[in-house]
This record gives sequence, structure tokens and C-alpha cells, in this order.
Amino acid sequence: MQTQTGGSTGDNIPLYAPCRKLSIGDPFRWLKMGWQDFKRAPWHSLAYGLIFVFFGWLLLYFAWAHENNALIVSLLFGFLIMGPVLCFGLYDVSHQLEKNHKPSFGHERKRVFHEMRHERLFAIMMSMLFVFLIIILSIMAAIEPVYGQKTGSYAVASLLIAMFFASLAFCASVFTLPMILHRDADGATAILTSINAVLRNTRVFALWAFVIFVLTAAGFATALIGLAFITPVLGYATWHAYRETIITKG
Repeated sequence: MQTQTGGSTGDNIPLYAPCRKLSIGDPFRWLKMGWQDFKRAPWHSLAYGLIFVFFGWLLLYFAWAHENNALIVSLLFGFLIMGPVLCFGLYDVSHQLEKNHKPSFGHERKRVFHEMRHERLFAIMMSMLFVFLIIILSIMAAIEPVYGQKTGSYAVASLLIAMFFASLAFCASVFTLPMILHRDADGATAILTSINAVLRNTRVFALWAFVIFVLTAAGFATALIGLAFITPVLGYATWHAYRETIITKG
């Protein structure tokens, strides 16, 4: 498996961690490893999964109550944008299992607070991106009666915009929080590491993003109930993807 050296400044301070060259079949192995972690900690995993289901129901209720179709569309892509932030505890579960430790909510809570200084900026960035997406789609929904019937392009344009935002978020976030958890890295280094890994394994991560999108859509199609299982598996799989892709010490 090929490796690539990390970028550095003139003072030999690394800008990002190096990554390995991946194979196109790797995403399916990550899913298998994520499912194995789920089976090792089923009740712990379901507790996290049900949290996603509950807040998803809450957001859908507000969207339907206000008849806001833009918000409903945004929820699916918003999950892809905010998912890595919300999965931080799941990354720690896989990390604990990797060390043959029994997962505990106390340990995960400590890790969240310990890394809060790095997480906060990243979470704010992702939140702003999500809110910006909602605003744009809401504006487009408002002008749809004027232009949508004539051009027939509203749905396509909305989908393309949402995919663009989700792609930006995916590149910047796929390995950011796992690296912060694992190496106590600063936010900038972790984000650059994530972007570099995606750009150097474009086909593999395009497939991985598609798999995440399809499974997330399947979770939504089951009235969000499927997310109770899908979300933990994807969180664990992302941790294993990070461990196989990013070259770090330890």
C-alpha cells in the first residue's frame, strides 16, 4: 500500500498527516468492521442511535408543522454535514474497543470535554454551513412559484446545491474529529489532513460518500427508525476508515 508524506512549512512543521493509497473495495470492509463494533457493544450503540432518531423526529416535526419543504430536504444533507460532529462519541467507542476496553459513557463524556477547544470551532463551521444551506434552499423555495413552473429546474438546482454543500463538508470533516480524538490535533491540521486524504483517494471517498448517502436515505425512508442502527455502524466505520487511511504514531 503506497504512502504519501505530509505537507510542511518552512520550519518543518507538518501541515497535515500523510495518508495511504486506498483500494476501491475498502469502504465495504469499513462497513463490515463497523457492524462488528456494533455487535460488540449493541446496547451502547443503540443508545446513540436512538438519540439521532429522537432529534431527527423533532426536526421533522417542526419542518412539517411549518410546511417547510426546504427544511425537510436540508435534513437529509444536513445529516451528512453535521453527522461527523454528532458521531464523536461513537468514534471513542471504537477507540475503546480497539484497545479491548469496555465502552463507557463516562469515558466518552470526558473525551468530548477534553477536546472541546478543538471541537468547538469545527462544530461552529459545520453549523454555519448547515444554516447557510437551509437559507439558500428556503430562498429558492420562496421563488419557486415564480420561476420553478417555467423552467422546471427548481428540484435539480436544489439537489445540486445541497450536494455541493455536502461535498464540501465531507472533504473537510470525514477524518477531522477522529484525528482530534486520536492525536489531540488542532482543528486546522485535522481539517487539512482530511481534505488531503480525500483528494488523494478521490474515487474511494466518492464511493464512501455515496454509501453514506444511500444508507442515510434508507434510514430516512424508515421514518428515521433505521438510523438507530445505521448511524452507529457508519460512525464506527468512519473510525476504521481513519485508522486505515491516515498515517499516525500509535
